[in-house]
Amino acid sequence: MDPSNFPFVESARMAKPMNWGIIKLKNIPFATTRAEVIAFLGRNSKILNDSDEGVHIIMDKVTSKTMDAYVEFVSLEDAMRAVERHRLNVASGRFARLGDRAIDVEVTSQGHLMKDLFPIARGVFWYGAVPEILPYKHNEPWDNFKGFISEEEMVMLVKHVEVPHRSPFSRDCPQRPYECMISTIKKFPWFRTDCITIKEREAIYQATLSLIRQLTRSILFQEDTSHLTPLLLRRLVSVAMFCPAFTPCMKDGIAWMTNMQALDMEYYQLPRFSNSWRHQYAIGPKPGFPLDLVEWYVAVIREQSSRDILSLPLRERAELQHQAEQTDMYWGYFWSEVGYVMGPQFDDLTLAEAAKLEFAAIERILTRAFTQN
Repeated sequence: MDPSNFPFVESARMAKPMNWGIIKLKNIPFATTRAEVIAFLGRNSKILNDSDEGVHIIMDKVTSKTMDAYVEFVSLEDAMRAVERHRLNVASGRFARLGDRAIDVEVTSQGHLMKDLFPIARGVFWYGAVPEILPYKHNEPWDNFKGFISEEEMVMLVKHVEVPHRSPFSRDCPQRPYECMISTIKKFPWFRTDCITIKEREAIYQATLSLIRQLTRSILFQEDTSHLTPLLLRRLVSVAMFCPAFTPCMKDGIAWMTNMQALDMEYYQLPRFSNSWRHQYAIGPKPGFPLDLVEWYVAVIREQSSRDILSLPLRERAELQHQAEQTDMYWGYFWSEVGYVMGPQFDDLTLAEAAKLEFAAIERILTRAFTQN
């Protein structure tokens, strides 16, 4: 089995850290909008394209308070030119303002952005957008790495939009929690699959679903047409559908929730029957690989794993067949071959560990299929 011809990949590991040029806007008003930040820098500034989501207005996920803003540029030189242009304006007496405030602008690093986006990540040193997990400190357990985000942060992020009257900052700037999630998904170091647990990813995914559901409702009832717009929903859905760590089944859930059309699902490279990839927690189809060939491999796995069951003792076979009635069998008995045991131990698996188990199961099944035929 030549890896170059293999149709499955560890999807999250396909993500690449991008060290764009970046500047920081300090002392911004808490109600500052993304459009105001872009207008402040000027139309000639080479900010990243909209699809790259280059504007990050930092929000405290627990209190919903707006902090500073970061803006990513095509290159470091472009970022430096934007800062120099701002300084020349200030020197000539033209003070640039956002709202009623004079804004400080400075060149900064991806490391500072990542530190502000993921403030609870302890025991981490950021080399640009790449996190290095520091050695374990036995004498200071509170300062060791436990994840990039917490479940509490995700719960509170959703609460800010579900109960806005309890969040004064969110009430006056209702789009901020959604933009915070966009930045979180976009900048999350998904490629560090050895540091991200299934539970951590699930917390982000469930919060994303809740935000999409709430934003769809707000748009339907026209609760705030100036801030909660269809464009904001498209941005949130797009960044979620392109998230390398969300599985095909997860993305199918988003597609179903948003009534996504078949052409859009194809644009996001969802495989056919993506809702049936429910036992694949780390692997996905290789981008650009012919989907009919992916389906052929799945068919081989389904048929071989089903044949394997027939050789088991009657009692064991009957038990597995009974379990099969409760789940999707598009992948056959792949789930039995992997042998996941649901519970806390499963939740604490890293994406890398899950990928190792799934690749090993696929290799065993395909080896039996190709050597027996």
